[in-house]
Amino acid sequence: MNENCIVDIENLRVHFPVNKELVKAVEGVSFSINQGETLAVVGESGSGKSVTAMSILRLNDMAGAEMPTGSIKLRLKNNEVVDMFETSEKDLVNIRGNHVSMIFQEPMTCLNPVLTVGLQISEAIMIHQGLNEEKARDKTLEMLNLVRIPDPKKVINSYPHHFSGGMRQRVMIAMALSCRPQLLIADEPTTALDVTIQAQIIDLIKLLQNEIGMAVLFITHDMAVVAEVADRVIVMKNGKIVEQGDVDTIFHNPDHPYTKKLINAVPQIGSMKGKDFPEMFPESEIVEILP
Repeated sequence: MNENCIVDIENLRVHFPVNKELVKAVEGVSFSINQGETLAVVGESGSGKSVTAMSILRLNDMAGAEMPTGSIKLRLKNNEVVDMFETSEKDLVNIRGNHVSMIFQEPMTCLNPVLTVGLQISEAIMIHQGLNEEKARDKTLEMLNLVRIPDPKKVINSYPHHFSGGMRQRVMIAMALSCRPQLLIADEPTTALDVTIQAQIIDLIKLLQNEIGMAVLFITHDMAVVAEVADRVIVMKNGKIVEQGDVDTIFHNPDHPYTKKLINAVPQIGSMKGKDFPEMFPESEIVEILP
């Protein structure tokens, strides 16, 4: 790994045993992410995006995956490089949240409904930074301010159901960034939000990335979002990388047919001019896209 590299993945394979057979969720995936860089992983549902991302934190172990093969090397805050497949469960507890944080697609399923948002953020801070309850509360207020939640002194004692979807996602971002991670994994963080809130969340992640200097792994199936956030892009299909490159090359000179179909699927302003109904997606292309 070079000195600017935060995570380096080589030949990752992840299989899940299902009905006495192996589902090959990820097959031979390799990529790296540098400090301050945003890498977007794009593809349809079931392409292996989330499984690849969760492998970095060894979360697939809890989902019954077979021991993955390949290599995932992670640079910690002290500049030490660790092999995630050789890291003990005790050390993983310290790495998760402290060195690498993850934002999930649906915040309501990740936040505890019976605990205040302030307590949930403070808990992560106390565990990973060793602060007492009073200092952790001050840090929590700082993080709520950082993600632009209005009147944080009031909402710190509120429960998740008191918030809109966009505000809950901001709470998740505050929790994920509370320990200033080296790497933020954002797993489709805007999919369940309306377009105006999507834009706010994307702008917020980019702003905080510049303030903190972290690397970002952004998972999505939306090529329009990719154009907004990414420096480089990986396109996945059926558990494999079919194309990767910088964002300008991917959008202006895509090589793989599947990449071209993803880009062409982005709605274009004015594309319905003179038409009464949207055009059907060609059946031949549907068959080609499906596994």
